[in-house]
Amino acid sequence: MKKRKIKILGYVLYILISIGLLVLLFTIRDQYNWIASSLRTLFTYLLISLTIIFSGVSIITYLKSKKRKIITLGIIGLIPCLIAIPFLKSPVYKEKKSLNDNIETIELTYIAWACDCANWAKNEDLEKYSENINNALAKQSIFIEPANETIELPDTLGYSNDIIKFTGQFYNEKGFPKGFYSFQKPEKSRVFRYTEFEVIESNFKNYRDLKNKNE
Repeated sequence: MKKRKIKILGYVLYILISIGLLVLLFTIRDQYNWIASSLRTLFTYLLISLTIIFSGVSIITYLKSKKRKIITLGIIGLIPCLIAIPFLKSPVYKEKKSLNDNIETIELTYIAWACDCANWAKNEDLEKYSENINNALAKQSIFIEPANETIELPDTLGYSNDIIKFTGQFYNEKGFPKGFYSFQKPEKSRVFRYTEFEVIESNFKNYRDLKNKNE
């Protein structure tokens, strides 16, 4: 009887821990910062590990005892993990994207959309869809993704009408750049992975002067 109580207590603790992790994952699932992203990855791995360990213990115990109660408790214990599926962005099942073979050099202009949408556009698209009827320009806009951290754009770049020349490759599939998270859930767009960039025009000084004037 004592062993049975210990087993039941173990299952209860597992369920409580799982539910606690699920609540935390749900709370931070759409936060746009690296801390939330790291925590989400950590707890996703932790929850997957707990599921594997718990399932293994349940199966082994069931095979030894051949009691239906054990497998029933095992199924109950897995319920929190099944509920978690819609909320998890598991690092184990990341969407794979392939790069186009063509290396291009393109000139892009930054557009300050009032959303977390793709915000870089080619000059020809700016001219062709200047009125943005039915979000035509927004649909042609592009996400950018640095090939490594050393060439990430500094904070002084990324102001409205900044023009930058990028060299790199488009991904074959529409999607989002690496590390992108947003609670707004914007539409997928073309992603350009760049290895080099050259600043053609920067409006940082204009915005800084305007801010100082308003202050």
